[in-house]
Amino acid sequence: MRPNYPFNCWYVAATSGEVGEDFLARRLLDVPVLLYRRSTGEVVAMEDRCIHRAFPLSAGRRDGDRVVCGYHGFSYEPDGCLAHVPSQENLPPGARVRTYPIFEKAPFVWIWLGEPGAAALRPPPRVPWYGDGTGWASTDEVLKVGANYLLLQEHYLDLTDVFVMHPEVVPPDIDVLPALDEVEVSERSVSYSRSMPPSRLAPWEADVTGLPEDTLATRREEGRFVTPALHVQHYSIDLDDGSAHELLRIQGFTPETPDSTHVFLQMARTYAKDDERVADFLRTMFHDWALRDSVVLEAIQSRLGDRGEPRRDINVKADRAAVRARRIAMDMVDDESGSFVLNWKL
Repeated sequence: MRPNYPFNCWYVAATSGEVGEDFLARRLLDVPVLLYRRSTGEVVAMEDRCIHRAFPLSAGRRDGDRVVCGYHGFSYEPDGCLAHVPSQENLPPGARVRTYPIFEKAPFVWIWLGEPGAAALRPPPRVPWYGDGTGWASTDEVLKVGANYLLLQEHYLDLTDVFVMHPEVVPPDIDVLPALDEVEVSERSVSYSRSMPPSRLAPWEADVTGLPEDTLATRREEGRFVTPALHVQHYSIDLDDGSAHELLRIQGFTPETPDSTHVFLQMARTYAKDDERVADFLRTMFHDWALRDSVVLEAIQSRLGDRGEPRRDINVKADRAAVRARRIAMDMVDDESGSFVLNWKL
C-alpha cells in the first residue's frame, strides 16, 4: 500500500550535532540511510546498502572519506561511486550507491528522498530562530514515536487536549481554550492563532520567567503546519507593560515507517537565555510532555490496525487546522506518481 507521506519534500534527517565522523544509520521514509561527515565537514547521505550483497554499509568502516563495506570490502566515494573491489581490478561500469541531496543549516540536517532533479526547485523550509544575533536561546531533543507522522501533525495542531493530558500547564483562571481566532491556508501550509483572556501565571510560567504567580498576563498561541515535515508552535506571555516572554516549539516530523516517526524537537525562548536552570526546566517539561503525548498517539496507532491512512470518525471545530493539514499532505501524495515511489525503493 502506498504510504501517506510525500517523498518530494525536505525532511529532517538528523540534528547537526548527531552527525560526525562516525556512521549514523537511520531509516527515513522506510529507506535505510547512512549519514556521516567528510573531512571537510560536509554531510554525506547514501543508501545504507552495499550494491553487491545488500550488507549495511553502516556496519563497515571509513577509509578517509570513503565507505568500506564490512562484508567483501567494496569501497565507495562520498558521491556513491564504487571506488574499489578487492577481488578484481576492473570496476563494473556505472556502479554506485544511491546518494541523496543534503542541506544543513543548524540545528537541522535536511534530506531529500524524492525525485533528485526536483530538490533544487524546492528549498527546505526556513527555521530562522537560531544562530548569532537572533535573540533566541534553545534546547533540543530527538525522539521516536510509534505512530504515523500525520497523527503527530494533527495532535499538535489542536491543543484542546491540554486540560486532560497536561492540566499543570494551563493558566489558573482559564477553564476552556477560546475558539481559534483564524485559520489561514496556503497551497502548502496551514496556520492558526488563538488569544487568551488575562490570567494569573501557571506555576511553570512563573518559574521560567521569574515573575510572581499573581502576575496578570494574556497569551497568544500560534501554530503552523509549515510542511508535512515541520510544525512550529509559538506561545507568548504578554504583560501590560508591552513586554513579552516568547517560547517556540519547533518539531521536525520525519516518517521512519508508515507506523513510526522520528521527532526532532527544538525549544527556543527569548527570556532567561543564559540561565541553565531554566533550560533544564523546559527541557524536562517538554520531554515529559512528549512522552505523555507518545503514549496516547501510539495507543491510537495500535487501534488503526493497518498501515493505510488513519481513519477519523468525526471532526469538531477545533479540528479545522488539522483537517486542512491532512488534506494538503494527501494532495501532495496524490500528486506524486506511484511509479516513482515504487521505482525509487527497488
